[in-house]
Amino acid sequence: MRFHLGAIPVPPDFVPDASWRSLRQPSPWLEKILLLPIGVAAAAIVAALWFLLTPLRDILPTMSLPSFLLAFAGMVVVHESIHTLVHPMAGRSPQSILGYGLSVGFYAHYAGELSRNRLVAILLMPLFIISIAPLLVSAVTQVSSDWVAFISAFNAFCACADILDAGLVLFQIPANRMVRCKSLKVYWRALGQHQNEYGNDSHLSSA
Repeated sequence: MRFHLGAIPVPPDFVPDASWRSLRQPSPWLEKILLLPIGVAAAAIVAALWFLLTPLRDILPTMSLPSFLLAFAGMVVVHESIHTLVHPMAGRSPQSILGYGLSVGFYAHYAGELSRNRLVAILLMPLFIISIAPLLVSAVTQVSSDWVAFISAFNAFCACADILDAGLVLFQIPANRMVRCKSLKVYWRALGQHQNEYGNDSHLSSA
């Protein structure tokens, strides 16, 4: 893993040729328009499930502004770290990048080649670990916390870009394809006979 200050770095070794297809992604303005309703809907669904499935409705709220800011900062770090842990080699590869840029905020980026399914897992795992898993545990144990519920719902809101990107990937790219990102642009191609998802030659193909 390496750390980078600034915009997502563009890998100099990746120049997409005719074998690569570009994922159809919305323009920056359309993306901004789409992200708000996706985030609001995701947060509303998670919050409603907390009230319906857990004892949260019987708990008085205790969160203050300083605790909110602390929870938000911690959530961002954990969210991006979870993205990285789903990278090949659990983020230990030099292709894994954690960074911060004024235009993109904090980010976790993998600069190498991946299977489509791995990319979807990378995008959605923070939503599952931070938002869904605590909700399921609370529903089963019937033990709730306003702090945990807030972080769960707020993380669902902040995962709006992950949800949008995962949807675009799932609907446009077949399961047995390889993907690679060039900054925020996603490219995909068929999985070669001697290529695995780590970009190395192999006699075994990976989906």
